[in-house]
Parts: sequence; structure tokens; C-alpha cells
Amino acid sequence: MDIQLKKWGNSIGFPIPQKIAESFGIDENSIVELTESKDALVITKKQNVSTLDQLLSSIPHDFQYPDDVIDFVESEALGQEMI
Repeated sequence: MDIQLKKWGNSIGFPIPQKIAESFGIDENSIVELTESKDALVITKKQNVSTLDQLLSSIPHDFQYPDDVIDFVESEALGQEMI
């Protein structure tokens, strides 16, 4: 598929056809990463950034720290650590 590049401010842009956008699950709010390859430009969809509330709600209620960090997590502050 050939697509005409257009001037966009100091950059160059191009439209992504709707059918391709839908197949990759991207829309006008998506973030993509551009990577240079020898003779190619690779466009990769980036995952949406989760909010702190989303991350915290994803922790299972029965979560237990692994044995190698439990002592650290349960220890008292020894200096001027910020908690």
C-alpha cells in the first residue's frame, strides 16, 4: 500500500488507514514507538500506562511477599528513609 507523506509542522506525517488501525487496536489516543532498522521504519503500539489505582487494584488479596524480601518489607526504618 502506498501512502503520501505530508508536512506537519517541522515534521512529516502520514495517515494510517482505518482498517489497519483497527486491526492493531490503535486510535487517535494511542501511543506508538518508532524504531529505525537498516532500511525500515518499525511502528509498534505501546501499552497504555496504568494509573496507580489500577496497579494497586491488580494485586491479589492473598498476595504474600517472597521469602527473599519479606525481612526488608517488615523491618523498621533505620535512617531517614521516606515511606
